[in-house]
Amino acid sequence: MIKLVALDLDGTVVNDQLQISPRVLSLLNHLITQTDVRVVIATGRMFLSALPFARQIGVVEPLVTYQGAMVREITEGHAQRFHAPIPLSLAQEVMQTLLAEKYHINLYMHDQLWTHPSNVHASYYSQKAGVAPVFHDDLLDCMTVDPTKIMVIDDHRLDHLLAQLQLHFAGRLSFCRSRTNFCEIIDVSASKWNALQTLAQEWGILPSEIMAIGDQGNDLSMIQHAGIGVAMGNAPDDVKQHANYVAPTIGEDGVADAIERFVLGHMPLSV
Repeated sequence: MIKLVALDLDGTVVNDQLQISPRVLSLLNHLITQTDVRVVIATGRMFLSALPFARQIGVVEPLVTYQGAMVREITEGHAQRFHAPIPLSLAQEVMQTLLAEKYHINLYMHDQLWTHPSNVHASYYSQKAGVAPVFHDDLLDCMTVDPTKIMVIDDHRLDHLLAQLQLHFAGRLSFCRSRTNFCEIIDVSASKWNALQTLAQEWGILPSEIMAIGDQGNDLSMIQHAGIGVAMGNAPDDVKQHANYVAPTIGEDGVADAIERFVLGHMPLSV
């Protein structure tokens, strides 16, 4: 029996219009208010960016944010449960590599977004995230504390960037593609699954009692390790191949399908 449902947001629950379908919203509300199943959001978004969606859904559990690098309470005060930032010296090293290649960089410190003065990428991300960036001409200079996350937005060079990061930072940083043009860089100890495991152990929930649903490479850690790992129908093939079940797309309410199939229906998993 599934006791915890872990959900990515963008591309899984939240569509490109930043909306959650009524069917998915209704089912999640049912789980939260009418059953003992815990619903946890596990997203790459900043805490402040994820919070409005969590409130809309009615989530009461802590939010797993920044790809698992930060966990905070949703209740008043938003107490921090866990934080695994990138050590400053290592963040400076990777930042120098990114700046030399003239990548667009988003830097996250103190749950604030820092970036270079206004540009098309900053405007696009700000609209999607629902947060106003802090602009600074020198991101190296303003990075005075261990950052929670560094993100690159690039429409054409992410394969090249991922190869560079693998060559120079494998084993020291964790990095992955979270959208076709987003590359996210976090501390090597952080992942959505590690954060979920911390919460699940506290609640006495086994990995076999967790269902995790996602649509991108940043969701693989939880899709691969959860008792039921679900890839959305809109996920890339390299994500789908690691899932126990491929749900319909987000436009077809894939999250609702998975919940009805494996949680509410108590149906046996067939791979």
